[in-house]
Amino acid sequence: MALSLRFLAACAAAVLVTAAVFAAEATSAQPAAATKPAAAPVSAVKTEGPTVALPKFEVSANRLREIDLTIKKLEKLIARETKLLEKSAVDDTLNNEKVSKAAALFGGKSTVQRASVAAVRIESMEKEISLLETLRTPLTNEDRALMEKLVTDQRTYRRELDITLR
Repeated sequence: MALSLRFLAACAAAVLVTAAVFAAEATSAQPAAATKPAAAPVSAVKTEGPTVALPKFEVSANRLREIDLTIKKLEKLIARETKLLEKSAVDDTLNNEKVSKAAALFGGKSTVQRASVAAVRIESMEKEISLLETLRTPLTNEDRALMEKLVTDQRTYRRELDITLR
């Protein structure tokens, strides 16, 4: 309670000081304004060439939050995939190159092959994160559509990676 009273007192003091400064500037500016000539009307000002309109872009907090959540999900997936890069002693024993070649009939994969697929997935997710971070910046509608298409293509590539390696 005491903190909020101190805060209110500080705010009131700041308002009073600001009002006093503006009052002092107004009294000193009045004689100077009388001696200056009046500014030219807006219609009398000439402009050269046509007016240039800048491209419109959308900035909204919801879009940024969605991108941030997607980036966090991808970072969790990257952490999960990095665990697949490391092979344990049991995994190496059960899925070494010799055993996996003999058991290829049953559809087994070696630890080396699974680690290489995990590395490709991690690389793909890192590219997607960099594209999403680019989407966080203000872009024109055409650039935004292109970047969203690239993100969708990257997701499709990652999804189809397992299918092609089966």
